[in-house]
Amino acid sequence: MVTDAESGKPIEGVAVVIQGTTLGANTNAAGRYFIISVPPGTYTVQARRLGFQSVNATDVRITIDVTREQNFKIKATNQTLAAITVQAEKTPLIERGQVGSGSTISEEQIQSLPVTSIAGVLALQQGFQEVPQNTSLISVAEEQRNTSQPIRVRGSRGGSTLSMIDGVPINNSIFGSNAIDINSFAVSGVDFRRGNMDPQYGNALSGIVNSSIREGGSQVAGSISFQNGTLPGELFNSTQDKLGGNNLLRGYLAGPVPGTNSKLRYSVSGQVESGAARVLEFDQDIFSVNQDVERSEVLPAYSRDLIKGWQAFGGRQNAQFVGKLTFLPFDNTKINFTAIGAERANRPYDRRFMFSYQPDPLSLVNNRADSLFVINDQGLVLQRDLTPTSIRDKSNMFIASVEQRWGRSSLTLRAAQLDFERVTCPIYRGVCLPAPFCQANFAQGFINPSPTLCSTVPDQGATGQLFGGEKFTDRTFRADFQSQVTDHNNLQFGAQLVQHDLVYSDRAAGPGQSGITPLTYQVYRAKPYDAAAYVQSVIEYDFISIRLGGRFDYGVARGSSFANPLDPANGTTAREVCNGATVAGKQLLNAQGQPYGTTGCFASAENPATKRPILLDSATSIAQGDDFTAARARTAFSPRIGVNFPLTERSQLFFNAGRYTKVPNYADVYRNTGTGTVAGLTADADRYCAATQVKPGTAECAPDIRATNPTYVGNVNLLLEEAKSYEVGYSTTLGEQNNYGLQVAVYNRSETGLTGIRASRALNDIGSTYDGSAPQYRVVVNGDFLTARGMEISLDRRLSNRYQYSVNYGIARSTSNSQAPDRADEIARTEANRVQLIETLTDGNITHTANASVTYRVQNDLPTLPFNAGRLLRNTTASFTYQIRSGNPYTPVRATSLANIGVTNAASDINSGTAPSVQDMGLQLDKRFAIKNVNYSAFFRVSNLLDRKNCAQVFVNTGKCDAGLRDFQNRRVGNTGDVTTSTGFDQPEFIGARRSLFTGITVSF
Repeated sequence: MVTDAESGKPIEGVAVVIQGTTLGANTNAAGRYFIISVPPGTYTVQARRLGFQSVNATDVRITIDVTREQNFKIKATNQTLAAITVQAEKTPLIERGQVGSGSTISEEQIQSLPVTSIAGVLALQQGFQEVPQNTSLISVAEEQRNTSQPIRVRGSRGGSTLSMIDGVPINNSIFGSNAIDINSFAVSGVDFRRGNMDPQYGNALSGIVNSSIREGGSQVAGSISFQNGTLPGELFNSTQDKLGGNNLLRGYLAGPVPGTNSKLRYSVSGQVESGAARVLEFDQDIFSVNQDVERSEVLPAYSRDLIKGWQAFGGRQNAQFVGKLTFLPFDNTKINFTAIGAERANRPYDRRFMFSYQPDPLSLVNNRADSLFVINDQGLVLQRDLTPTSIRDKSNMFIASVEQRWGRSSLTLRAAQLDFERVTCPIYRGVCLPAPFCQANFAQGFINPSPTLCSTVPDQGATGQLFGGEKFTDRTFRADFQSQVTDHNNLQFGAQLVQHDLVYSDRAAGPGQSGITPLTYQVYRAKPYDAAAYVQSVIEYDFISIRLGGRFDYGVARGSSFANPLDPANGTTAREVCNGATVAGKQLLNAQGQPYGTTGCFASAENPATKRPILLDSATSIAQGDDFTAARARTAFSPRIGVNFPLTERSQLFFNAGRYTKVPNYADVYRNTGTGTVAGLTADADRYCAATQVKPGTAECAPDIRATNPTYVGNVNLLLEEAKSYEVGYSTTLGEQNNYGLQVAVYNRSETGLTGIRASRALNDIGSTYDGSAPQYRVVVNGDFLTARGMEISLDRRLSNRYQYSVNYGIARSTSNSQAPDRADEIARTEANRVQLIETLTDGNITHTANASVTYRVQNDLPTLPFNAGRLLRNTTASFTYQIRSGNPYTPVRATSLANIGVTNAASDINSGTAPSVQDMGLQLDKRFAIKNVNYSAFFRVSNLLDRKNCAQVFVNTGKCDAGLRDFQNRRVGNTGDVTTSTGFDQPEFIGARRSLFTGITVSF
């Protein structure tokens, strides 16, 4: 609102403009103005009118999806006077009219904290968790297909959080993880919502992370930063940092294109990062050939580790470029074009870490193609499996948008394309090899791709277990319209269409007695689509704020699968057809119009092609007529409401409730369904099934329900997953200058219709329609559920008297009837004694979480110190963070050796144990100085300042990460093997995060 500074009356016709942009509006008769669709950032806003002195309000902070109020008081004058510059009211710690909990993170916060990624900042907020590399929490499939850490929000499953860039989704539509991790220098702000989610956001059950790409302004600005971990490792003699070899180079440049009168603007940013995948610490108790075995020792000496101290394994690299071009042809029109290119590679240190004591390197057990022979100080030949698996992905994204304004209304049109490709493969001498394969002789470097030979020649060992990945293109088309229809009502509506083009192919194998056994070959192709439309009315008064809306989702998976996923014959097998059953209008009758009966079908002549009775083949063909059905449309309507009740000028109550839906991961929709395949075993086919194993009337393979298939079958008719969420909260500002913000929220979320694995009904099919046996296969249906509830409290202090802080605490509990399908499938195949019959804690349940961050900043207002030492602190910033949380659940195993792992009741209840708590302290010191218009800074950063041994994963029989039973599934990340398989014990090594040091420099202007 704009009012007269003398009389307080509203002034009509005042032009309010955001400097450096073409955005602005004129006040109406009530003195009100509205400027909508403002990109996130910090601006100077000017109010001017003929006959009045202009006023500039500086440091007006705009965040995503939040209304900012900026009022002006201007003085009448008949002279031309310079504009008055005033400091805008500080951005409120508690947003007026908020209806749900969330966090808005600015560019400044990201750069000032001792973290290197956006996820690192979000991890300091309640509800956000980066899942550690823990194979009890994530499946082998998830471990081997991701180059970045999965995320969970408020105890949800992976993939339940929507990640967006400029309003366009960037999730991997096949697996649900992020296809792109945007670098922190590329963004102007990040909005993390875990409570109420407006209906414009869909395909999420637990939260959204929306990043806004930085736009170029009317002035040139930029920054470049480099940090390294090796140098401080040398200076402070930190072995783990010297081995880690971490390097990070990133920066941005933004401004107007010369000669365009600021009509054309650019912003470019990039990042290059590299380092070891993991640096692990082994204990000091190693094997020596001259060491006597004491009677008191339970284990023989040769069961100990063969190396000690710190070791580096694997590697990671990522490179990213982000460019955004902004064209302002008219004052009310803006055109943006964004391009993102990213490549990530990760060679993780995984479960295949083997040491063997052998006198001859050619006879080492389980030789691996990417291994290294090491001679230790006892003269032992060690075989170190460095990183046999490489995960590489590449993504490109293009976004074009047009924004048109008419007074208080705006229309934004977006078109985007996301291309993503991943390959996971074993590495031999730097070459990505197809799998499965084995090696015959490491010394000769001979690689034999024949699984049959591998399993029959004793001296050959498994080297690779997985090759392949996904490739997809997602095209998004979106239109959003909003209008401030009255001073108190903002109307929003829009629609979105996402088209997917998916291709998936991989080969997986598992270990055999002396080599590898090929297990699965997975391939499918599909072009599903998802569409949505939404409407929302935002009503804002001084005494109440209401956000009321709804979303309608519609999608089709495309493809076909079993009409009854639990019964491949859909109730009619060849037996029923022989006995006279009619299927899809067809019936098998003799010349007299009578059914043949089962005996008659078997008594017919033999079909030379199939070597089976002709009538039985005919009955089988008829029985298949109703077995398959095309994917049906999945629809849902999701109402959502958020209400805010101001109690005083400083405090407010809020409430929100909503129904949220999510498209099932397409990996579960299409797995083993044969969608998009070409039947046959010839070179021009997919070699996924025989030419006769097809869906009726097609050349597409039938679902793979053979008893030899160890994985589950997908279902193209999966419905949308659903969550009902409720949240109640209280927030207030405290202190004379409102420098403190307090917020408390209590939430409950119930998720139903989640994808889960179920066993089919046992079927006796005399026609052997899809397999030569009578299989009882496993299939995905909408049968799982999850419940999450908790309380969060936060206290924030804005920057004042040189320091600011944020403290938050959360208590939560999330339970489910099952793990996510990949992990549940893994448990069913490898840990058969773990049968979940009741609702238990989820793998991602974190009972207690507390975070704190403190920043102390000295600019030119120097502190008073003896001997005028305050000058040394000029332009200095110190940031400190502290995190503590409960450990993740795990399932204890009451066993003392490999021999009784499979004994009934050897495993306790699912997730009934809790790993040790995790604590981390971070520190960053930054010293800046300026030369003309360029700022230089040198910084020093420490992660895990106290060098605490934080467990990434525990041994299941002890609950510790440094002592216990050898992982009987050989899945524990970083587990050492030994030759004492009779006892199964392992001399421990530490698996987890330790202290790391970084030094760096930043140049900005």
